[in-house]
Amino acid sequence: MGLQNITIQNEYNSLEEDVVREFLIPALSESNRYDRAAGYFSSSGLAKQTVGIAELVKKGGHIRIIASPELSEEDVKAIDEGYKLKASVIRESLLRSLRNPEDEYEAERLNLLSNLIAAGILDIKVALLRTESGIFHDKFGILYDENGDSVAFRGSMNETENAYYHNFETIDVYRSWVDDYRVESKKDTFNKMWDDLDSSVTTVMFTEIKDAILDRYRRDNNIDWSIDLRQFGQSKKRDKGKEWLINIPGRVHLYEYQTDAIDEWENRDFCGIYDMATGTGKTFTALASMERFEKRHGNILGIVVCPYIHLVNQWAEDVQEWGINPIICHSESPLPDWRKSLTNAFRRYKTNAKSFICLVTNDTFGDSLFTEMLNSISDSMNAVLVVDEVHNFGAQNLSKKLPENIKYRLGLSATVERYMDDEGTGAILQYFGEKCIYYPIERAIKEKALVNYEYYPIIVTLTYEELEEYRKITKQITKCIVEKNGKKKISDIGQQLLFKRTRLVAGAENKLETLKEVMLPYKDDKHLLVYCGATRGFEEYKGQKERQIDRVEKILGLEYSMSTHRFTAEEDAEQRRKIKEGFADGDYQVITAIKCLDEGVNIPNIHVAFIMASSRNPKEFIQRRGRVLRKAPGKERAIIYDFVTLPRALSEVHFGDFEADRAIVLGELARIYEFGRYSINSRVADSMIDDIQSAYDIDIFVDSLDQEMEEAYGEGRD
Repeated sequence: MGLQNITIQNEYNSLEEDVVREFLIPALSESNRYDRAAGYFSSSGLAKQTVGIAELVKKGGHIRIIASPELSEEDVKAIDEGYKLKASVIRESLLRSLRNPEDEYEAERLNLLSNLIAAGILDIKVALLRTESGIFHDKFGILYDENGDSVAFRGSMNETENAYYHNFETIDVYRSWVDDYRVESKKDTFNKMWDDLDSSVTTVMFTEIKDAILDRYRRDNNIDWSIDLRQFGQSKKRDKGKEWLINIPGRVHLYEYQTDAIDEWENRDFCGIYDMATGTGKTFTALASMERFEKRHGNILGIVVCPYIHLVNQWAEDVQEWGINPIICHSESPLPDWRKSLTNAFRRYKTNAKSFICLVTNDTFGDSLFTEMLNSISDSMNAVLVVDEVHNFGAQNLSKKLPENIKYRLGLSATVERYMDDEGTGAILQYFGEKCIYYPIERAIKEKALVNYEYYPIIVTLTYEELEEYRKITKQITKCIVEKNGKKKISDIGQQLLFKRTRLVAGAENKLETLKEVMLPYKDDKHLLVYCGATRGFEEYKGQKERQIDRVEKILGLEYSMSTHRFTAEEDAEQRRKIKEGFADGDYQVITAIKCLDEGVNIPNIHVAFIMASSRNPKEFIQRRGRVLRKAPGKERAIIYDFVTLPRALSEVHFGDFEADRAIVLGELARIYEFGRYSINSRVADSMIDDIQSAYDIDIFVDSLDQEMEEAYGEGRD
């Protein structure tokens, strides 16, 4: 065996190939020596250096690493002030970069690294430029095997997770039996630096840094040879010579309800719907379903459709964690030319059945190139269409895009039934088939797939000016109602007035003062979420030009000195990733959000949510609840404060007001009932429902509120 016995490409692109599984692990497994120069020295970077080295170490191999310290502006300034400070500044920088492990795998890899250092198998030197400022930032590596062959690579890729799976990185690869002079050049460069003979770079072995690594990260004397297999799966998993695209990572544990769903999907010839409560793992269940399909059929052309760019990007994160580099298809794709990548992948699939997965937004799903590919898919191709938030495809403009020539289908949603749209719901069921699983929130909480929660509805009323405007709009709405086929319907102008009235209620001025009161006990806490309305408040009377979210952030930041960050449609994928990380770490106490958190976004660390504005569409407010109930370390339960907005105080309700307030009241009652019935303090919600019904002198069966709302002119949609 040796390096010539594996397939090695001339170039690897981190967004089209899995560099770890397709190059590093196979090549290192055939090597007995590894020299690596990387851009930055850090605990996470060092942990990544251990990827794929298990087989190398078993052969008695040796590893040498040259890395550069990650200097802050203050470090650079200190060095510029005098060369005599340089060594101490570098030492402090290196020690500072030894942070706590991000997860259990990183902890295990750092333990492995510590043991390799202790055994003399791994040596680390720090590279410094011989000039007074600047840093060493080259990135290359050389692998040697016992046959005398060697492989060198060089490119933009650092030893970091972002480089492997998230950034657009490329490496060029040279083989000694093809490009001997290029490989020898890299060997010469590395050896000169290691021996401190390079004219521009000096390398130093800081013994106190090695001691610090051993002291901080060494758990025991055991070397875990299985860590690559457990974290990444086999580099090339084979079944009768077959290479699989999808492999369930060792760290992923599927629950019984997930495997039952997959079994049912297979029993129905790989067609059906997963109706699973928000937060119960639809994405991983879908990925495991595609893994099952590929193993049964031999290959897969996977097409995953999501409503928004940020959901495609979140899918991409999950798919990449499974060791797959998907083709990301939308207007902000990280691929330089996703159309070319898709065309090439489809060509490879047609010629040699090389499996691939592409992720696409609803809008791009109708793109001419995408449509052309869909139309050319034949029955003999193992194409699987997965549609996330499948309820959206009940709309006529989207249902027309669903290709009949793809016979394997999977729909995902927490709320498959479209609100007041039986026809749209029927279209979804007709195309995708029946539900393979129905996993509602009550079962998810009972089985601890979601956390328990407390629910506190808080009544907020309109100001005098807002109530006057509310009455004016309501009077106009009554003139836009017509009766058709025995049912009350409302004209297009009436629908616009309903929307205007909904925005008026969503932006009620009193909500801001109420938020201040309710937030006060939490001003020193973290992991808080505030849902705001997409409104600027009551402009006509207040002259208010700021959005509600802007005013909320000012209150929390200026009056309570809380650290906040917004999560809206304006932030790009990288900003959202950093926001979620900052929120998880507690750097931001509060996330303020508008509607973009409704579908698919995973921020499990939310402990307390303040819902200032809520749709009366059950699909949306049920999804909002699911965002809050996701499990997270240290999270035993969640708390929800719901701002129930009524036109007037209950003590000021008079005979006849119900007809004017009917749609608003019914909508709020429906949400109180839905949120309250599964909470651990359901009596609070029951009491408020009783108070509202008593004030308006009504007696409505709360479990029939959907029908009541439909009769109220069809109001309920935002």
